[in-house]
Amino acid sequence: MRPFRVFPDISSCQDTTEVVTPKQSTINLILTMMAGNTMVHFHFKTAAIACLTIAAVLSHPAPAAAQITTGRTLSASGDSFATLEEQLVNRLRATSLDQRAYLKFVVKQVREGRLDIRLVVGIERYAIRRNASLPFLYFERALRFEAGKRGIVLPPVQQFATSVAFPPF
Repeated sequence: MRPFRVFPDISSCQDTTEVVTPKQSTINLILTMMAGNTMVHFHFKTAAIACLTIAAVLSHPAPAAAQITTGRTLSASGDSFATLEEQLVNRLRATSLDQRAYLKFVVKQVREGRLDIRLVVGIERYAIRRNASLPFLYFERALRFEAGKRGIVLPPVQQFATSVAFPPF
């Protein structure tokens, strides 16, 4: 491995250079760099700052933000599958409260037997194929259309954003 060269400060006008081997303490080298006693080669300085930044980011505990829904404690039965509501919220990217309330309503309709689960999952897959970045908009429109063909009236998602209670269906 090649040793790194640390060049003296330009203002001191000295011709001597100090050789720093990789085995020397990185912390001492960085502290020396930051103290301003030596002028370090630009690439080494950039690499050292990048390493410190990465180390600071990795050492900071960050919450997992991959899923939209909060984690749940699994029961002792070992059921590790997502519920229909969790699946719809995550796959349809329902981020607002009115969208989540709409999906809760849809799941309630499925539980009560008014909507077929195959219909809901099929429309979910259609919406994801249609627009993977914003599938909820297509899901809501297609589900209302298909439920209307079957004689089921679903309210629009905007109704869940208001404070006015809607009549039960």
